[in-house]
Amino acid sequence: MDINALIAQYPSMTDIHVTEGAAVMIRTQGSLKKLRETADASLFEDLAARFLDEEKQKDWEIRGSCDAGASLESCRLRIHMYHSLGKKAAAIRILPTLSSISQDPDKDWIEKVAALEHGLVLVTGPSGSGKSTTMARILTLIAGHRPCHVVTLEDPVEYVISSGKALVHQREVGMDVPDFASGIRDALREDPDVIALGEMRDGETISAALTAAETGHLVLGTLHTTRASDSIGRIIHAFPADRQEEARALLSANLRSVAAQRLYRNGKESWLLREILTNIPAVAHLIREGKEEQIPSYMEMGLNQMRTLKQAVYGLGNISERERDRMMKALEL
Repeated sequence: MDINALIAQYPSMTDIHVTEGAAVMIRTQGSLKKLRETADASLFEDLAARFLDEEKQKDWEIRGSCDAGASLESCRLRIHMYHSLGKKAAAIRILPTLSSISQDPDKDWIEKVAALEHGLVLVTGPSGSGKSTTMARILTLIAGHRPCHVVTLEDPVEYVISSGKALVHQREVGMDVPDFASGIRDALREDPDVIALGEMRDGETISAALTAAETGHLVLGTLHTTRASDSIGRIIHAFPADRQEEARALLSANLRSVAAQRLYRNGKESWLLREILTNIPAVAHLIREGKEEQIPSYMEMGLNQMRTLKQAVYGLGNISERERDRMMKALEL
C-alpha cells in the first residue's frame, strides 16, 4: 500500500483502515469508502517494519495493540495497530499539514494564546476535530517567536515542532515517560516555560496540570468535551468530592481560555468551527460558585473574543441558508 499515492489520489482523505483479508477502506469528507485493494499479511509486516520500533512491535504482539507516530514526505501519520477476531488491523490517521497560521480562521486567538506567559489553555472537541493541529499551530508560533523551553507530553508524538527560537523537547508516553501525570512532574524539574499535554485523561493528570499552571507555567491541554462550558465540569468532577471546592478555586484563578472545536463536513467541503471561552472576572466568579451553566450567556456577549458554537456558525461567510440550517441540525444547535 503506497500511502503517499493514496494521499495524492484522495487529497481530502483523513483515515485509512486496513484489516487482514478485507478490502482497504479510507475516510474522505467524513464517509468511509471501500477500495479495490485487499490487505494481506505482508501489508502488516511492512507497516510494522516501517513504523514500529522493537518495543512497539512487542506491545502489538503481546498486548494486542500499540500506537505510533511517523513522518512521510507529504505529512505526519498517527498509527494504531490492533487485532480484531484474531486478525491484524490498523487505523492510520493522516494529520493535516501545518499551513500558515494566517490560514487559521482564528488567527488572532492563536496569537493571543501563544503570547501568554502562564495559565491553563484548553483545546477541546470530539475525536477528529483538529485539536492536535490547533495545538501544533500554537506551539509552532511559540517556538518560532519566543526564546523559551517547551516540553510536550504526547501519546504518540504527532506533529514534530521545529525549535526556531525555543528549546523544544517532545516526550512520548510509554517510550520517554510512563504516563502523563509523572511526565508533568518530571517537566517541572526541567526548567520549562510551556508544557503541552496531548490529552488530559484522568484526575491525576488534570491535578498535575493545574499545579503546573499555578506555579507560573503556560500549560496547554486537550479534552474530549464538545462545549467550552462542559470542560469546566469535566475538570472539577475529575477531583474527589472533598477537593472540588479547591479545584474550583485553582481553575478560576488559572484558566485563561477554552476553544471547543467541531469539524463539519457536507461530503464536499469542511468547516472548522470554534466556540471560544475567555476567563474574564465574571466567568471566574461563576466557576468558583459552581454556576458554569450560566457561562454561555456571557460568551454570547462577545467580550474578549468569546462566542458560542451557534455564533460561530452564523459568523461563516459565503454559505447558503440551507447549508447553515443543515449545519445547525447536524451540530444539534
